[in-house]
Amino acid sequence: MKIFKLPQLAELCPENEYRLGKEDLSTSSVYLLYGRLRPKEASRKITTAQGSEEIICVVKGRINVRCGKTAFSVGAGEAFHSKEAQTFLFDNAGDEEAIYIAAGGDSSLKTAEPHAEKAEQVKDIIEEDLLIEPAPKPEGDEFEITDE
Repeated sequence: MKIFKLPQLAELCPENEYRLGKEDLSTSSVYLLYGRLRPKEASRKITTAQGSEEIICVVKGRINVRCGKTAFSVGAGEAFHSKEAQTFLFDNAGDEEAIYIAAGGDSSLKTAEPHAEKAEQVKDIIEEDLLIEPAPKPEGDEFEITDE
């Protein structure tokens, strides 16, 4: 296993963006992009590759996104999905840097859908476990993640 220090790798690139892909992973089916926008930086071009899908998540700050005639804002902890090849323009209107991660893969690689009966069995097991089994209490260095 190899650990990639994405913030440091992004610093080495003039556009403050590093693409972890086939050169690093020895696979061409998935990639991860780590990028930073400086305060007030505008019009960073992000393009989803032909034949790929991508989920773009803002990790820090708020990014204004433009795609054609559509514009929207995405804040830390929020993400959006791009199903087709398209170009986005990112703007950071804030006074602090914004950080985003884009994870993508080849959309032609479809995963097999489970049979309806099997999917229902899995759903029943999950619901039973969630309703009957309480979550274990945190001990020592463990902690519980909540909505609060």
